Amino acid sequence: MAATRPPDLFSQREILTPTGLNSRLQAAFDRHIGTVWVSGEIAGASRPSSGHTYFSLKDSHSLVRAVIWRSRLPKAGGPVGNGLKVLVKGVLTIYPPRGDYQLIVDYIEPQGEGALRLAYEKLLARLSAEGLFKPERRRPIPFWPRKVALLTASGGAARLDFLSSAVKRCPSASVSFYPVRVQGAGAAEEMAQALADLNQWGGFDLVVITRGGGSLEDLWAFNEEALVRAVAASRVPVLAAVGHSTDLSLVELAADSRAITPTAAAEAVFPERKTYLRQTVDLSRRLKSGLEGTLGGLGKGISSLNRRLFRFENRIFMEHQRLDSLSDRLAKAGSRYPEIQRLNLKSLIRELIFRSPAEKLKRNRSDLAVLTGALPPAVSRCLINERRELAGLSSRLKLVSPLGILSRGYALAANARGEIIRSSSAVSEGDLLDIRLAQGRITAQVVKTS
Repeated sequence: MAATRPPDLFSQREILTPTGLNSRLQAAFDRHIGTVWVSGEIAGASRPSSGHTYFSLKDSHSLVRAVIWRSRLPKAGGPVGNGLKVLVKGVLTIYPPRGDYQLIVDYIEPQGEGALRLAYEKLLARLSAEGLFKPERRRPIPFWPRKVALLTASGGAARLDFLSSAVKRCPSASVSFYPVRVQGAGAAEEMAQALADLNQWGGFDLVVITRGGGSLEDLWAFNEEALVRAVAASRVPVLAAVGHSTDLSLVELAADSRAITPTAAAEAVFPERKTYLRQTVDLSRRLKSGLEGTLGGLGKGISSLNRRLFRFENRIFMEHQRLDSLSDRLAKAGSRYPEIQRLNLKSLIRELIFRSPAEKLKRNRSDLAVLTGALPPAVSRCLINERRELAGLSSRLKLVSPLGILSRGYALAANARGEIIRSSSAVSEGDLLDIRLAQGRITAQVVKTS
């Protein structure tokens, strides 16, 4: 029996070239997959001189190559940047030179923080075109505001940070707290309504809007158009302190002033005592200089009037001298033409009387008397006003004086080295303390700390 020959397996196989395999895979992509939507994070984005944009979409386990052709990029709809989470639409293709598959993208939509950043950039461009962020729109905050309104969350650390710093720098500070939500849906509208209420009530010199730091999503209420426009339209100056954000919020750009943290906001609103004292000294110096200038001007006016009177008197004396000369000539002429000389003399006397500056001299003397009488009352009024203003400054200075604080029942405790005690942890049992009161001192020994 003849042996059976095994079937020729090699005669049944289909041999493909790489190009043929890529073509078959492309056909399978077109027939079974078609257009797909893919969500992922952009990585490795680049744009060479050709103008096409190449990047990859990745998640925690995989990566897909993608490309947006130059002609489709303006219509794709969103930015391409590393780290942005996006949703894209495209078709799968084979890149024959490498045999890699890639996604040809024709639409891209930001997601999560990427979408927020895109919305931020668009609103920033639109409001900037309207002029809401121009520097010349910003007003200076008052040097020492009498009443401040604080807008922030009731349970946040921002309120405590601001108030503690404000009281430390200015114990007499007047701060009205308006609790609002600073995060989540509706927070921007709530802050905008609070700002409108404060403008309607009136009586505030400054409004401070603040909160602590957070992500772009946490701080998004400070980038919403309703709140930005309310800040820009406020009649009361607004200071915004949105803490620790890498990017400036739109509210900070629209506000009259900004601070990095709530503590920095309190330091900007309430200057240190030495700054206030320096301003007081400078104001006193300017008042003194103005008063000296006023008195010096009055003195120069009187001196000028005296010089003019002196010249008028000289003219009168010169006319007298001329009259004496004429009288002497008349006496020497004898009696040859007595009548003619008398007539000439009378004519000259009439002319002298007509041309005499006596009336003008009289008026100038009257003016001098008025000015001389007005000078003491003017100086007295000026001194009274300056004393009144100095008394007001002194009373305001007493409000921030350490002695003024002691007089209200507080005390300063220092250790044996003269260092002020600010915490119970700084002393031990048995230590001697020097306690400074408004009237006198007390030496005390620490019995117990808590």
